[in-house]
Amino acid sequence: GYVVNCFIAYAISHYIAHKAQPSRPKNTDVVADADLIFSVPAYTWLTYLAIMGTSELWDEDYKGHWFGKTDDCVQFAMLYVSVNFVHIFITIAKDQKLDYKILMCLHHALSITCMSAGLYNDRMYFFGVLDGICEFSTLMLTTLFIFKDGLAGQSTLIGHLLVVNGLFLWLSYLVCRLVLFPVWLYIYISEATQHYDETFAVVTPIEKYLYPFANVFLLFLSAHWFKHITKGMLKQLNKNKVKTKNNNLKKVD
Repeated sequence: GYVVNCFIAYAISHYIAHKAQPSRPKNTDVVADADLIFSVPAYTWLTYLAIMGTSELWDEDYKGHWFGKTDDCVQFAMLYVSVNFVHIFITIAKDQKLDYKILMCLHHALSITCMSAGLYNDRMYFFGVLDGICEFSTLMLTTLFIFKDGLAGQSTLIGHLLVVNGLFLWLSYLVCRLVLFPVWLYIYISEATQHYDETFAVVTPIEKYLYPFANVFLLFLSAHWFKHITKGMLKQLNKNKVKTKNNNLKKVD
C-alpha cells in the first residue's frame, strides 16, 4: 500500500509540475520539478515519524534499541522504503549526469536493503528512526531548490526565504548528518560490545556489517555535500550583502 500511494503521490506531483511548465523557464526538467513537489510532504512526514520514533525509544536500554518497536517506527520504515523505491525511478528519469544517477541509485538501494532487513526481522527500529532524523536536512534541501529554481515564484520575499533556508540547510546538515551519524555509530558499537551475546551475536550479517557501513558511507557522502552547501551558503550571503550595499547607496543618491 505504501509503494502504491507513493507512486500515486508522485503522479499527482508530475501532473502539477506539467501544468506549471508554461510559466517555467525553457528546458525545465518536469521530472525534477515533480520530484520537489512530491518530496515536501514525503520528507516532512518521514522527519516527523523519525523524531517521534526516536523519542519513544531513546530512554530504553539496549533491549529496546535492538528489539523494541512502536507504531511510528514501523510506519517510518515502511514509508522510507517506499519513498526510496519510487526515487530510484525518479532518479533514472531525471536529466542529470550518469555518475550522479549511479551514486544516488546506490544510496537508495543501500537504504532500502537496510530498512527492509529491519522490517523483515522485525527489530532494530530504533537505529532506523535515529538515522531517519537526517531526512530533515533533505527537506531543507528540497525547499532550497524550490526557492532557488523559481518553483515558488520570484519576489523579494522569496529571496529572503532562500537565504534563511540556506542557513537552516547548513545547520541541519551539520547537526542531522555530521553529528548524527557518529552518534549512531557510537550507540551501536557501544551496545554491540557491552552486550555482545544479546545483540551482535544474534543478528544477521546485514545488521552486523551493512548497517554501520551504511552510516560510514552516508557520513563521508554528507561531508562531501556539506562542502558544497557551505560554499553555496557563503556565496548567497555575499550576494545579499552586495545587494543591500547597492540599495543603501541608491537611497543615499
